[in-house]
Amino acid sequence: MPKFQRIDGEDPMRTLCRMVVSTNYEDLPADVADNSKASILDTMAITIGGSAMEGIKTMVDLVKDKGGKPESFIPFYGGKVPASEAALAIAPITRAMDFGDVHDEACHASEYILPPLLAATGLKDRVTGKELITSFTVGKEVLIRIGIAIRSLSGSVSIGVGDGHFIFGSVAAAGKLLDLSLDELEHAMGIARSMTQPWDAAMYRTATLMVRLHHGFVCQDAINACLLAKRGITAAHGELLLPPKGFLGMAHWETDPDALTRELGEKWEAVNAMMKPYPSCKCTHTSIDGVLDLMKEHNFKAEDIASIDFDQSNINWLTACEPKEAKWNPQTIPDCQFSIPYLVALAALGEKIMLNAYTPETRARQDVHKFMTRISAREDPSLPIYAARVHITLKDGRKYSKDCIYVRGHPKNPFTMPELVDKLRGCVPYSAYELSDSAVNSLINSLLNLEKVDNVVNDLILPLTPGQS
Repeated sequence: MPKFQRIDGEDPMRTLCRMVVSTNYEDLPADVADNSKASILDTMAITIGGSAMEGIKTMVDLVKDKGGKPESFIPFYGGKVPASEAALAIAPITRAMDFGDVHDEACHASEYILPPLLAATGLKDRVTGKELITSFTVGKEVLIRIGIAIRSLSGSVSIGVGDGHFIFGSVAAAGKLLDLSLDELEHAMGIARSMTQPWDAAMYRTATLMVRLHHGFVCQDAINACLLAKRGITAAHGELLLPPKGFLGMAHWETDPDALTRELGEKWEAVNAMMKPYPSCKCTHTSIDGVLDLMKEHNFKAEDIASIDFDQSNINWLTACEPKEAKWNPQTIPDCQFSIPYLVALAALGEKIMLNAYTPETRARQDVHKFMTRISAREDPSLPIYAARVHITLKDGRKYSKDCIYVRGHPKNPFTMPELVDKLRGCVPYSAYELSDSAVNSLINSLLNLEKVDNVVNDLILPLTPGQS
């Protein structure tokens, strides 16, 4: 794999674009390609599981009502619509469960990469599995590198704003799949730059359906940016990333510009995204696991607990502990997905954290609400991103504490492929379109052997689409 370096002081965006257009499947290290296959399988699983969740049918109905050129399928609901409209419909499905991978600095990743690729398949006669893997990998790499450079979590979200870097990864992925030239891709990035803004974090204040629908707008814009650039529309280029005029220039916190091209082509940051063990905000996971681990290690039950006190990292506190009135009394599914006390109470009481954790009946459980009153939290900015320190006091006076940093799914504690297959099977009962055992088995086989797939639409999309299997 060649190393990509800045040429003659060029803006790093052009360097990244050169990496995107120059990288072929054969250039990918085996472990990187395998990681992308696992991520695609994981993201397909959560797309299945999220397909019937609140707000999804509304978005799909809107897209279908608008109509347009029949280019790309809408999985689970059927019909063909323009590719950019398909992206608008598919991306919220993928995000709905809040079950996709997250990078500890660049935040959500694959949920912004796979949907525009699935939608863009309708713009080509055929897309192979190798093309999908390659486009997915380079798109995710761009998203994560720019997220690291802007210090998305530690620099922006931690102080209550956003940064809008996600669209660059979506454009890179779609642009690669659509065979944009280097100049075309740079112009597509320029179009995307005009769409970035520092208010992405607003979708979390408070948690609403916008958390999932936001992805649709980003992915729709990404495909449109690529199609416009391919038709000759030009945009600002040459100063897209570096200060003072580039994307990083908007930050009023310290950034890391070197991360954009540091060891580009030799070191792949895309492999460092964390897959989720629970369909909830990543900020809740260390708290859940910390409590469950102590319960298992010291053999006590929920009824033995007098109190649970947490020290939370800045991002955990900001996202899943405040405002207190919402987090300790969640009313909606998004509220619950972003509430540490609610999810910890459920887990301690023996409830498996899956979509059944968010039903109206579960949300109304009085034992859960009563247990939440035993839980308190405080912010500790010294803790690493996503980390939590749990202190449990039992009714008999015993006290236990634990630091929880790397939950299952972290690159230092990764899932196996069989575990990811189990995750996919666990998502199937929640599908908006009833899937037969043979369709599920066929889909899994195709995902496990994705590099051998000759037609992604036939093997990954049609089995999920009514009237097409």
